[in-house]
Amino acid sequence: MKRILLAALAATVLGAASTPEYSIQAIRYGNSTDVSVADLVIGGPKDEKIDLVFVVWLIRGGGRNILFDSGFHRARWFKEWNIKDYLGPDEAVRLAGVKPEEVTDVVISHAHWDHMGGIDLFSKATVWIQKEEFRYYTGQAWQAGGDHGGIDPDDVQELVKLNTEGRLRLVDGDDVEIIPGIRAYTGSRHTFASQYLRIDGHPPFVLASDNVYLYRNLTEHKPSATFSEADYPANLKNQERMIELAGSAERVVPGHDALQFQKFPTEGRVAKIK
Repeated sequence: MKRILLAALAATVLGAASTPEYSIQAIRYGNSTDVSVADLVIGGPKDEKIDLVFVVWLIRGGGRNILFDSGFHRARWFKEWNIKDYLGPDEAVRLAGVKPEEVTDVVISHAHWDHMGGIDLFSKATVWIQKEEFRYYTGQAWQAGGDHGGIDPDDVQELVKLNTEGRLRLVDGDDVEIIPGIRAYTGSRHTFASQYLRIDGHPPFVLASDNVYLYRNLTEHKPSATFSEADYPANLKNQERMIELAGSAERVVPGHDALQFQKFPTEGRVAKIK
């Protein structure tokens, strides 16, 4: 029994020692103006308008430069959204001191155009996405009865290309450690199988991406947009889970909220979350 306890203790200590203390930065690469709060906070006021930020998050540690989401660059989306103050995501990461080719991993929260549209900009990165997200948006979404709203077909083709090149990793479900100290979670159903991340550390943080659009989704206990209205309860349940995983609502970082660049020390386009 003593040997078993000592072995378990050693494994715990070794695991802790092998988990990096990650830094986290939010990098704003664009804005969109005059967006209705009702489009972001279900049940929110339709006549209240706010500006959104478009963000990628840079996680560094253990010899890795990890991006959570990849932004976008395809021209068609500039025509549909009122994009201001845009800087390509590959150039935006340089502001944090990382060259695009030095990005080792890109974790995609979901397949929407403004989160997956930059995967071709980081030529050396391994790309991570939920297995069911990949399956749905490379197949069923484009069949009769499927839903591919907000999905760019060119992004999907790039995703398939990455898979054939051996640079794609499929995350199989909920509460999966994909990189030491970084775990992926599902259940909030922003898209067919969106995911969010918990970054271990002292303290831990949760990067929600669009599973929580704004801080007010958390404070007002209202869901963000989901794959279907039937998924609203799951979105709310996962907001509570994110707070538990982070240890505080203050350490849950929403996907499009400009407040993250006020809550955390910011220089230009880059906020130091941790």
